[in-house]
Amino acid sequence: LMLAGALRAGCSLSTAMQQVGPELPSPASQELAIVLREMRLGVSLDAALENFALRASMPSVTLAVAAMRIAHDSGGGLAEALERAASTLRAQLAMESKIRSLTSQGKLQALIVGLLPLVLLMALSKMEPAEMSLLFTTRAGVATLVVIGALEVVGVYVIRRIVSIDV
Repeated sequence: LMLAGALRAGCSLSTAMQQVGPELPSPASQELAIVLREMRLGVSLDAALENFALRASMPSVTLAVAAMRIAHDSGGGLAEALERAASTLRAQLAMESKIRSLTSQGKLQALIVGLLPLVLLMALSKMEPAEMSLLFTTRAGVATLVVIGALEVVGVYVIRRIVSIDV
């Protein structure tokens, strides 16, 4: 958005990058400085931006570089292209945050489903040790514990698969 604002103010892309670069946080400002240095050494804008996208290898950087390259090649409005890319990235971040907040309940549910039988087993062993000892000493009790353990593992696995949403 800062680049788009500088472009709207009438700056060229390289001038806008020179003005915006020092105001950005460390990794972004260093990457813009590398792009500008490559352009001063004779590398074309497309190649410098492609190198930037390869170095960063993030979807957001790839989207911004693609918008800059397309707008520069086609002669279209570079500021508008950058603003659209920024709004797309903002919408994607909002969606990821919403998904993360909605799946946190399922993750807590998986934790509770996994730990509740163990806590209940310990509490009942303290309250009724004679009756609970049958679970550990008889074949039927051990079989019951194995079935409970297997169902617990399956339950936690299913819940984790449900809440693991890839955006």
